[in-house]
Amino acid sequence: MGACVNGRRFEIGFFLRAAVVAAVLLLGFWGIRRIPPIRKIQEPDRRASTARTTRPALETENSGAKLFFQKGVNFTAEYPDIYGSDRANDRLRQLKKYGVNAIAIVPYGFASEGSARLRFNLGWERDGGVTRVADLAHKSGMKVLLKPQLFVRNGYPGSLEFPETKDRARWFAQYRIFLEHYARLATEIHADLFCVGVEFDKLSKDAEAWRSLIARARELYSGPLVYAANFGDEFENVEFWDALDYIGMDEYYSLPDNLSTEELVRRVEAVQKRFQRPVIFTEVGFPSVAGGNRNPWDEPPEELSLELQARCYEEIFRAFYEKPWFAGMYWW
Repeated sequence: MGACVNGRRFEIGFFLRAAVVAAVLLLGFWGIRRIPPIRKIQEPDRRASTARTTRPALETENSGAKLFFQKGVNFTAEYPDIYGSDRANDRLRQLKKYGVNAIAIVPYGFASEGSARLRFNLGWERDGGVTRVADLAHKSGMKVLLKPQLFVRNGYPGSLEFPETKDRARWFAQYRIFLEHYARLATEIHADLFCVGVEFDKLSKDAEAWRSLIARARELYSGPLVYAANFGDEFENVEFWDALDYIGMDEYYSLPDNLSTEELVRRVEAVQKRFQRPVIFTEVGFPSVAGGNRNPWDEPPEELSLELQARCYEEIFRAFYEKPWFAGMYWW
């Protein structure tokens, strides 16, 4: 499988990384006795109203409800492992052995800076392949987050900006069509969670436009919704978290060389306390290189260091796993 960070695709050694994750999941932190039992799923209420734009906060264990703790992986389509292929299916089955209980399916739409045109349901990530992957995941006992996002030519979603009101309105109209398509697909594949957008650093400032999109998504899909904000300024300044069921973040904050997570926890907790929503890391990861803690979003040609990568994983587990408002993570 491949990865895409800030619009730049690169190939990763799937089994190399999976082995590191497996070592941490199966032999490391998940096995420490003080950890409470894994939280179970509370199935979404399919009768939920679609008219409400401000959602009540999901209950946490402190109030008696049980949240499904998502031990997830982003499962992307990269040649030759396109959705529905034998290779992709084999790798999906492997994930179950590593303690994974959820996958994020990531069908890409395609865009260019300065253009409102969006193309989707193409090539490797057609709806048929998405449907087959979701079906196999469910049959394997895993939950499914459908997380459509844009691959932006010569940029990434956060670089999209339309200063003129008419141009921005045109883009949101096109994105609405994109969102509607995948919200319907989320219903068809019985997705357990649907993501309405990913890393629109500049466009997410238009809170009312996003509230309108979220309301439309609820008309087409009755399960819980999340938005995947980019770490940093976007995550800390989104104003429409109250319209969603989960706060989502693509977590690539730098860690100091002592791997302290104190500042990271402070930043995440500040947003959670303000909006009273469970938090999911819709992406999180560290490259398997020396110094990979410093710029987790990058993969520089440095010396291999699986040990540092595993230590970073473990520090993230230690920092967040027992937080009652933390609902899980999807490794990238």
